[in-house]
Amino acid sequence: MKNGYIYLDNAGTSIPHETVKEAATEYVKLLKEPALLNRRQADILSDARRAAAAFLNCENDEIALVRSTSQALGTLACSLPLKRGQNVLICDLEYQASTACWHPRVERDGVELRCVKTQNGRVTAEDFARYIDENTKVILLASVQEINGFRADIQEISRLAKKHHCYFLVDGIQEAGALQVDVKALGMDIYCAGGKKWIGNPFGCGFMYIRKELLSQVQPPYYSYMDIRLEEGVPFDVEAYIAYLESPVRHPFDKVHFAKTADVFEAGGYDNYVGALGLYKALQHLMDMGMEAVERQILGLRRRLLTGLKQMNVLVTSPEEESSGSAIVSFSLHDLADCDVSRERALVSYLKSQGIQVSLRCTAGTGGIRVSPHYYNREVEIDIFLETVKHWLKKEL
Repeated sequence: MKNGYIYLDNAGTSIPHETVKEAATEYVKLLKEPALLNRRQADILSDARRAAAAFLNCENDEIALVRSTSQALGTLACSLPLKRGQNVLICDLEYQASTACWHPRVERDGVELRCVKTQNGRVTAEDFARYIDENTKVILLASVQEINGFRADIQEISRLAKKHHCYFLVDGIQEAGALQVDVKALGMDIYCAGGKKWIGNPFGCGFMYIRKELLSQVQPPYYSYMDIRLEEGVPFDVEAYIAYLESPVRHPFDKVHFAKTADVFEAGGYDNYVGALGLYKALQHLMDMGMEAVERQILGLRRRLLTGLKQMNVLVTSPEEESSGSAIVSFSLHDLADCDVSRERALVSYLKSQGIQVSLRCTAGTGGIRVSPHYYNREVEIDIFLETVKHWLKKEL
């Protein structure tokens, strides 16, 4: 609680740590020394990829830096080798970016998008199994749903995808930074997350993991000069590349090699260096605290929220069991089947007037008022929130 204000909308945007904010100051200092900046740029990107790899438990070469989850999904939608008549499975709880990115492939290449209908705000391997067939090539799923915080059984769905030889893409934007993630143990093919939510990087940079075995199958939409390697298999070296640029015999049609690492999916050219620096600092901060401790604090606040809400006359739309839970707890004031959320809007507005920030998010007949505490929130803030809701409910009656 800061200056009497309680922020419980981290599923929208989280509050960056002070060390992350310092990334902007550091970068401005580098801008004053262009020669130093030119030689630091590759290191800034490399440091961010290395931090992301440690955070997810994968190899550095399996990480690409992305502006956002949406950009990562869009890049993949353009890059995956799909043919006319093949289909992509996406459930009805997903954020619209998950479907929007596929429309060029639908219109141009005849790829089919299949809506997987879910039940009670949950999505399981059995749900996907009902829609899968020999033409299914992609399963796309948010590991944690932004509407109600349902956390899917990624390992089980990964087994289904492998059995049917599908690419399994996981949107981790509502998971990474709040809960522990081990991409190798979970078994997905691709995992992506922007930085502005739970990770706490406001400078437009997140990460995308691509399993190394897939890198030969998935081609980027284009190559950039940053992807050029003067010798096959030799990592990019700033000094060697500068020496090449200085050579009078250099020619734009020189025979070169291209990187066979995940970073070929980055935008290329002049990158988002302040974003990469912010991502490095944000991930380092989370790892210094320990993601086990971060998760424990968040889940403790979640339990307190659930206990308090269940004592009121509200409908909790998030899972009660911890195995399917996350940092998001949603509730409504009635069954949303009638599509009327006027009371929910009124309560959100009242909470805001009392200095408490939450949000209202609904889709496919579920959701409601979304409460999303992070590691820096405290039990007293949850208690104040619950008392404020209780007071509004009594006043309304």
